[in-house]
Amino acid sequence: MAHTLFAGFFRPVSSLRSLCVFPLVFLLGGCAVVQVNIGPTSAATNRREALTLVRANGNAPAAALLLRAQESGLSRDGKLAALLEAARLTANARPGDPALEINRSATTQIVDVLKEARFQSELVKITPASRETLDPSTVERLLPARSVAIRGLRVRTVQEGVGVAMVAWIPRTSPAFRGQPAEKQPGLSIPVTAHVTFPKSGPEITFYRTLRRDSVRLGGRSQPLDADFSAPLAYLLSQGKNRSIDLQALLFTDRNIAHAGLAQFEEYDPQKIPVVFVHGLMSRPEAWTQAANELMADPEIRKRYQFWFYLYPTGLPVWWSAAKLRSELDRFRLELDPRHANPNLDRLVVVGHSMGGLISSLLIREGGEKLWRQFSDTSPEDFKLSPAGRKHFRQLVDFQPRSDVGRVIFVATPHRGSELAMNPVASFFSSLVRLPFTPLERDRYLMLQFIRSDLRSLFVVPANSIQFLRARSPLLLAILALPLSPQAPYHSIIGDRGKGDAPHSSDGVVPYWSSHMTGAASEKIVPSSHGANEHPAGIEEIRRVLHVDLEAK
Repeated sequence: MAHTLFAGFFRPVSSLRSLCVFPLVFLLGGCAVVQVNIGPTSAATNRREALTLVRANGNAPAAALLLRAQESGLSRDGKLAALLEAARLTANARPGDPALEINRSATTQIVDVLKEARFQSELVKITPASRETLDPSTVERLLPARSVAIRGLRVRTVQEGVGVAMVAWIPRTSPAFRGQPAEKQPGLSIPVTAHVTFPKSGPEITFYRTLRRDSVRLGGRSQPLDADFSAPLAYLLSQGKNRSIDLQALLFTDRNIAHAGLAQFEEYDPQKIPVVFVHGLMSRPEAWTQAANELMADPEIRKRYQFWFYLYPTGLPVWWSAAKLRSELDRFRLELDPRHANPNLDRLVVVGHSMGGLISSLLIREGGEKLWRQFSDTSPEDFKLSPAGRKHFRQLVDFQPRSDVGRVIFVATPHRGSELAMNPVASFFSSLVRLPFTPLERDRYLMLQFIRSDLRSLFVVPANSIQFLRARSPLLLAILALPLSPQAPYHSIIGDRGKGDAPHSSDGVVPYWSSHMTGAASEKIVPSSHGANEHPAGIEEIRRVLHVDLEAK
């Protein structure tokens, strides 16, 4: 069964799926569809695995102990004792040693027995929780990463080492989820590695959080832990609905505005810098699945960065979506670091694809009078708006460059719009978009009186994201005219479909003249279509910029 990242945020919809064949697809961001299957584990499968290992290892005592642990009538402690002895006999096995598979099988079954005992046993000590270790009794599910079959990812991001890679699942309703600010996602899927050791004090099992620690010292030498970073990502996908693009969130923006917000891939870690991914039109956070998966293959990125994803209904005008993102970043900061003591939260890296790049741009620009004066000769202070309307207006228009954004990466971003957004089909879809009714609506007619007559039509329904993206739209040109923060370098990743014809190129949706930004710290042309966010060269450039960011601080 296919699943998509964070798809549990929205209610399923069937009647709209067939509409995805319409030409509006030309404005879509890349959106990986990842298929996930969770393999079963049972006494029968454990016995078959033990028999296979016995055949492969002859009369090896450890393999025989694995088989003995499957005998019917054996007590729980008897089974656990046999498995611990098998793990002890193979404790020195390293990658390439056939005995390592015996150790992994024994460790996996030790975890199964401990789960049955609610992680209470006098035969083995469980390492207490810390920043680098997990208390297994606090999670709802623990399953071997090998049991998670994945299709749709270009590569499976794994690390060969000792122990057993596992997936720990913490649902949003669990007490263990408390303190995580992403209040609307289904839960957290954590990569861990179970590793059994045998100090003088007796057997001990440790569950390492491998996004925080991916090696251990054994025999005086550092050894990598067995790790699988794709399996937790895939398991998170399996907790959502089978959705790949969100036409519902485009057309029925009014129904979905309440679901907008930031999501986390991992538990918040104060020692890591957040990377905030912002998807594009009619897309969702799963547009970043390939990028998140492949970036985790870099040990330095795993060590220094954590991934957040912004989900929003894409029918909203760009500055409305940007206002919501600003409020979410403020909320995260208030919950995680109310005293502003953590410098890592002042170094956010924002990566925006397509329309998500326009939203990201508004985080490092100065609005207020510099924005409004491009449309009106009257100061907003002279408007006789209701208190609620005035507050909403200020949220949309009165903004300053965020001091917590340290760098922005634009991926296939139409800074000057796209001629495809002027297509009659796009106009048809634009007419269907239902925006939320807000206090600002009640004041809209009053505000229109103060907008210059030649620009007034831009603010008349349908004043939504599709209208916003028209080539050389005055709305987009107004954004380009806003001052950029000198403290936040920005980078461009632009697709040319492999034609090598920049500056006359196009990614099929956005031409080079629209994506190019004078003043960019770097500009990378990649041989991709509009889905540069999923192209290997686009992801590699994001990785390079993240390393530049580390070196610059």
